Amino acid sequence: MDYIAALVIYACAVSLILFSYDIACQWFVNLFRRMDQHWPDHLRIPASTKLIPAIPKLHEPMHGRKNHQEFSLNFIPGVGKSDMETPECVWAGHNGLGNSTKMQGPGGRHDVLDDHFGFWNWLKYIGIGKTLISQYKAALAECNRQVEGHRGLTSSLDQELVARWEEICVAWEEDTYPKSRENPYQTEGKCEYPLFTFRI
Repeated sequence: MDYIAALVIYACAVSLILFSYDIACQWFVNLFRRMDQHWPDHLRIPASTKLIPAIPKLHEPMHGRKNHQEFSLNFIPGVGKSDMETPECVWAGHNGLGNSTKMQGPGGRHDVLDDHFGFWNWLKYIGIGKTLISQYKAALAECNRQVEGHRGLTSSLDQELVARWEEICVAWEEDTYPKSRENPYQTEGKCEYPLFTFRI
């Protein structure tokens, strides 16, 4: 996995990379140490590149660990409603291939699977324009609803409290992995801030 990631980063040469991986929380734990000790110099990630680990939405709740929100797509700015589960969506459509190819030799089976996956990719490729425009229109409408909902909620609250919450959230979002800032999305027991006190 490290080698694949290193090659993709090297080929893309971008300053912000979101890794969506079922076990990103485990893979990222020692990633930077592995980079320093084992990655060739020409494949090392520049210090200016920001890496963001994320767990696809179907998998993330199953991890069920404290302060796991840093891997949740729900709290990463810019991802919208992405669920990052697309690679696994093709499995259901191809389940029948298992039975129809199990008696074939390795070469023939490989060719049949390649043909099916290639056709699936071709269908996505020719339909991407229609898909993107429909998602764009839906995103605009949803953005307007969310902005109005946020405006209505924040106007009903104490503005100092809202500013404090926003400061905490922005600081946490801008922090790099592993996050050391206060996690505004993890609360348990009694929570106290200078402006308010409440019990959960």
